[in-house]
Amino acid sequence: MKQTYQMYFGRSTPNGKYVTDDVWESFRDVLSMTFAGYTVQDVQGAWKGVQEDTKLVTVTTKYRDKVEDVCQAYINIFNQDAVGLQVSEPMSFVTKQSEIY
Repeated sequence: MKQTYQMYFGRSTPNGKYVTDDVWESFRDVLSMTFAGYTVQDVQGAWKGVQEDTKLVTVTTKYRDKVEDVCQAYINIFNQDAVGLQVSEPMSFVTKQSEIY
């Protein structure tokens, strides 16, 4: 069954570095290779009481393992403590009447 997943990718790293826009765009290749469609938003978050820029990625899929793989890839590549993951009922789509999902 499909679910909607919201992944919260903090851009500050534990060693004081920052995931720059160029580096984020490179990571987006992982998203594009994994999911047919997704949404990215710039949001503000906090981790361990410290404010940080965050990328919020929303995807609707039936493949939770792929979502968790993407989260784990971000953790490993950018030495993160965690990636926030919220799971909710699947997003619905308004489509052309000729298309069936």
